[in-house]
Amino acid sequence: MDRRATMSKAERQRLIQTVVQQRDVATQRELVNALSVLGCEVTQATVSRDIRELDLQKVRTHLGRAKYVLSARERPKDPEQAARHVLRDFALSTAVSQQLIVVRCEIGTASTVARQIDNLNHADIVGTLAGDDTFVIIMETADKAREMQRYVDRLREA
Repeated sequence: MDRRATMSKAERQRLIQTVVQQRDVATQRELVNALSVLGCEVTQATVSRDIRELDLQKVRTHLGRAKYVLSARERPKDPEQAARHVLRDFALSTAVSQQLIVVRCEIGTASTVARQIDNLNHADIVGTLAGDDTFVIIMETADKAREMQRYVDRLREA
C-alpha cells in the first residue's frame, strides 16, 4: 500500500510525534529515514515544516547527543529563556562582521537556535539565515550587531 498517497498531514504529524517519543532522532534525515521504514515516504522539506508546526525542540540526552522532543505545553513561553537554553546547549562561538553576527553551533542545531533568536522579536534584527552548523543574525547597523553579539554571548554563557 502506498502510504504517501493515503497518509494525511495530521496522520503524518501524529506518526512523527510517536517516532520522537519512542527513539532518539537527532536530525531531519534520521526522521525521514524512520518514517520511510514505517511506510511514510516524505521529503526533508516536508519534515522540516512538520517540525516547525509541531514545535519540536532539540535537547541533549544524558550522553550529550542532540535529539528532537515534543514541546512541553506547560513550559513558560519566555522567548529569552528559550533562547538562553538553546544558546547554552548548542552555540559554540560568535563573531561579528559589519552588520552580521555569525554564530557557530553544533552540527544539526543551527536552525533550532536561529528560530529562538527570531522568537525574541528584537526590533533591530532584520532576520536570520541558518545552515546546518552556522547561522547569521542580520542587524540594521554594525553598532547594533556588536551590541547583539554581546547580548547573545551573555545568554550563551548564562
